[in-house]
Amino acid sequence: MTDFADEARSRVARLLRMADTMDARLRARIVDYVASTPDPPLMGPQGIRTRGCPKCRATMWLQPGLWICAVCGRMEDE
Repeated sequence: MTDFADEARSRVARLLRMADTMDARLRARIVDYVASTPDPPLMGPQGIRTRGCPKCRATMWLQPGLWICAVCGRMEDE
């Protein structure tokens, strides 16, 4: 498979492929995980860095010089 075709897959399809299991319970847990967590931003030169949001306890993503919460939108300087 080409890199382009792999990138066109959904996040859940990629994680299920990486898990390489036919266990229905495990596959359902992976689908639930993807549904309950935000998609990460595009990979930047710093890679992907995360931390917990102090307001809602969701995931904050580091953008250039700025932490942004994926759920409540809270922003903090790096």
